[in-house]
Amino acid sequence: MLHYYIKKLQYLIKPREYNYPKTTVEYFFQCKKRDVVSFSSINRSKKIIQTNEFFNLTKKFNVLFVKDIERSWFNSINIKYIKSFIKKKNIYCIGHSMGAFNAIMFSNFFSVKKVIAFSPQFSIYPFISKDKTYLNYAASIKKWKYKKLKFNKRTKYYLIFGDTANEQYHMDQIPNLKNIKKIVISKCNHNSASKLKKRGELYPLINKYFN
Repeated sequence: MLHYYIKKLQYLIKPREYNYPKTTVEYFFQCKKRDVVSFSSINRSKKIIQTNEFFNLTKKFNVLFVKDIERSWFNSINIKYIKSFIKKKNIYCIGHSMGAFNAIMFSNFFSVKKVIAFSPQFSIYPFISKDKTYLNYAASIKKWKYKKLKFNKRTKYYLIFGDTANEQYHMDQIPNLKNIKKIVISKCNHNSASKLKKRGELYPLINKYFN
C-alpha cells in the first residue's frame, strides 16, 4: 500500500492533464439488427487514446467503441454521453480487462441484453481488492463512485477468465447467480481474449453468444 500512497501523492502534486474528453466514442453504423458497445481496456500508455477493440464485430453488428481515457474503471465514464448514441433497446456489451469491468457496469444503467466480459477485475479499489497489479491506475482515480462490480438480474453475463491466481481471485469474488456464467481457459493468463483469438475461437464464440 505504500506504493499506492506514493503514487497518489505524485498525482496530487502533478495531476495528469488530458487534451481530450474523458470518454470518447466512435460509432460504426452498418444498418445491422443489433447494437454492440465495445469498451476499451487499458490498451497502451495513458498518454494516448486506446484503439477500437474487437473491431471485427463491425462485420455483423453496429458497434459503438467507447474509450475510458483516464483508465478510471468506470469512475470517469460519461454515461449520458454514451446513451446519446444508442438508438436500440436490448443492446449487447463487450470488453476485456478494464473494458470488461466497464461493460458489466454499463449494464446497470441501460437495457443491456447480454454482456461478454474477458478477464474483468472484480475491483481495483485498494481497500477492497487483494490484487495489487493496478495500484498505479487506482492512485490516479480522484473520486471512487464505483469501487467494485455490480450486476443486475435482467442481463445475461458470460465471463471468461484465465487460470492464474489473480484471475481466479477476481472470479471468486463474483456472485454465483443464474444469469452469470463463468468460464476458465486452461493455461491462460489475463489475456484471455488474445488467447482465444490465436486459437481462432474468439469471434465465433462472440457471434454465437450475441446471436
